[in-house]
Amino acid sequence: MSTEAELREQMATLTRIFAMRGLLGVHGHISGYAPDSGRIYMCRGLGSDKATTRPEDLFVFDLAGQVVEGEGRVPLEWPIHTAIHAARPDALAVAHLHSPWATLFAVAQRPYLPVLIAARWFAAGLQVYPEPHLITTPERGERVRELLGADQALLLRGHGVVVAANNLQELLYIAVTLEDNARAAVQAAALGTPDFLDEAAFAGVEPDTTMSIRARLVWDYFARLEARWDRQPPFGVGALG
Repeated sequence: MSTEAELREQMATLTRIFAMRGLLGVHGHISGYAPDSGRIYMCRGLGSDKATTRPEDLFVFDLAGQVVEGEGRVPLEWPIHTAIHAARPDALAVAHLHSPWATLFAVAQRPYLPVLIAARWFAAGLQVYPEPHLITTPERGERVRELLGADQALLLRGHGVVVAANNLQELLYIAVTLEDNARAAVQAAALGTPDFLDEAAFAGVEPDTTMSIRARLVWDYFARLEARWDRQPPFGVGALG
């Protein structure tokens, strides 16, 4: 993400990938932050066709939430992005997604914990933003940022999820893992009590020093799939797997 053109290209690609995966649709939005310019690049808002997003379709915001560039419907919940980007130098990429499986944990009042070893980022569980309303003001955005803290994900009560990452490739990796783990936990519950993995389960595991490599490989995989995608939305549970 060293140039505006590269950031725009990655933003458009990731928006389409999330649409392909059923994590973005009528609702949801993602952003990428360029610290050198202080600009936030964000996909279009409610009702836009995320599956056909191109680099020139993006909005450009400043950290105060003012639109610098772009036309169309601005995401109503832009304060999520401005609050997190302004406060966390490590969060150059942010997503608000209506992930079908992960959102269940923002509805069913069940703790979100790993059942898959790939999801160890979430071993301490996830905080829940408690108010059942849209994040449409800077004050609400700041509350989201406070609850997220240094974590990589947050649940929004009856609403969706927020994911923060160091870059867009890692944002994809974390968001997909968040959703895959949620699906596995819900499906395992049909067989019995899921074997949740808490922090103690990962106590002897070395920190993942290959995050950037894994994220790049996941990115390349989904980018290849998206390049030959027929633009039809996912249908049924199996299509989201």
